[in-house]
Amino acid sequence: MKQNRTPIRLLVFDIDGVLTDGEGQPLDLDLMGQLAQMNQAARQDPTRPAVTLCTGRPGPYVEIMLQAIDGHLPAIYENGAGLYVPEHYRFFPHPDVGNGLEFKIAERKLEEALVESGRAFFQPGKQFSHSLFAYDPADTPALLNWAVEALGPLAETVGFSYASSCLNVLPRGLNKGKGLEFLVQQTEYRPEEILGVGDSESDLPFLVQSGFSAAPANAHEMVKQVVQYVSPYSTVEGVRDILDHFGLS
Repeated sequence: MKQNRTPIRLLVFDIDGVLTDGEGQPLDLDLMGQLAQMNQAARQDPTRPAVTLCTGRPGPYVEIMLQAIDGHLPAIYENGAGLYVPEHYRFFPHPDVGNGLEFKIAERKLEEALVESGRAFFQPGKQFSHSLFAYDPADTPALLNWAVEALGPLAETVGFSYASSCLNVLPRGLNKGKGLEFLVQQTEYRPEEILGVGDSESDLPFLVQSGFSAAPANAHEMVKQVVQYVSPYSTVEGVRDILDHFGLS
């Protein structure tokens, strides 16, 4: 395990499978309140660690979640394709999104082959990427093959990564690691001062860039092999345990 004496100044959490049990599940309001208190303390004392988000969720959902934790720092949304800055209520696409025209063509192909056929649906609200959900959750592992088949040569223009319940499709080269780089560029924080917490394959690019890293017990095995600490508890109880482990509670 990598030893790191640098103090933690910023906590960056994935949402689904970490701060919540996933889509349609209730929020743990006590945990939200605990994270909000951390952000309030960080605003009063810059040496105290603040909390923000790195998620595949769309921008409006991230805005609400930042309100729930009283977040004041930029947050990464759409798996690194965008950065929400609450101070100015601005939603910025990652510079690598470009004009997005090529991705729009790929999007239409996926819509024709998978959505209109009734095999899958897009998570609503996304601008620069997509998350594909199988109508039958048992078909989730097949989504990648379906998408590659539907796109044909266009599959070379996008990137794929699985989350716990869906397949993420982004402009090639974009991921949560790129999102973390974007966040660092817009703030005073350095990667070595960041504690990243995630659970799925799509979290790996930002976890490996974080100076500190952890995962709840429900995390994918690949994630568990990479992070410095794996909690014996799942999701929100895992987050509480991770805070305790790093002396942040």
